[in-house]
Amino acid sequence: DAFNVNRQNVEKEKYNLAKNYSLFFEVDEKDPRSVMYLLEYVELPLNKELHDEVQKKHKDLTLLENELTQAFSYYQHYFPKEKRPEIYTYISSLDFEHPVDWIDSLHTVVVALDMYLGSTFKPYYIAPLNLFQYQTYKLQEKFIPVDIFKAAARAKYENLEYEGNTMIEKMISEGKVQYFVNAMMPFAEDSTRLKYTSKQMEWAKNSELGLWRFFVDKKLLHSEDYVAYKKYIEDGPFTFSEETDSPGRIGEYIGFKIVKSYMENNKVTLKDMLLAAPEDIFNNSTRYICCCICLNTTRACRSINGDSN
Repeated sequence: DAFNVNRQNVEKEKYNLAKNYSLFFEVDEKDPRSVMYLLEYVELPLNKELHDEVQKKHKDLTLLENELTQAFSYYQHYFPKEKRPEIYTYISSLDFEHPVDWIDSLHTVVVALDMYLGSTFKPYYIAPLNLFQYQTYKLQEKFIPVDIFKAAARAKYENLEYEGNTMIEKMISEGKVQYFVNAMMPFAEDSTRLKYTSKQMEWAKNSELGLWRFFVDKKLLHSEDYVAYKKYIEDGPFTFSEETDSPGRIGEYIGFKIVKSYMENNKVTLKDMLLAAPEDIFNNSTRYICCCICLNTTRACRSINGDSN
């Protein structure tokens, strides 16, 4: 709507925009700059280019809307007393760091559609972003629901940002967020929820046991080394340079598997899991940990867990 504003009657138009989109436009009757700010926003060449591209790329949002409707049905299952939030889309001038904001207090979600124009969108690769291919891969429309529910988990459970400094605590904290997304989108493929390519997903699944042994052998689980954190938790083109199909954020994948095992083997609600300390989840995920350590035989795992099946 902002880009269709009548330039000849912008003084009146700004009030209509402020009324309908108070999140984006604040109008001060005594401040003439409010009109200037609005015009600057819609007439900025970058924003006009982004708006035109969004109109082409996101012309039909039917598939996205259907997927969100499905996901929010699960959301309301877990949070029956909460109403579905209103979703607003806008042009962010390429806000890479905050493509989605979940504002829990306002029951509102804000999505920057200009950050989901696909990996072929050339402005992503030049200033001011200067992104790499592994980053632009994640700027696809199919990842909007994933980002919405990742934002929801962090907005609703602020403890997820401050759950410890060790590698295992960080892994499980990220795994909690990923499990939340999984709960809201059980119909989606693992690779979509994790934002992995099919090759990366295959590598992660095939390497799972070896990865656990690697973290144990290298004594990384209780490490607070920031360099290790950046390598195994933060995003990147790959985790191991000699294994280019190894995805970045591999610690998030392992953390998700730990949390998944914890949920499958303990009578815990989604909310309780999100509030649980990573140490408690780790200590009560013995089935997963055991099966990763006991690589030679599953019989040992069964005996340790008291399981004869």
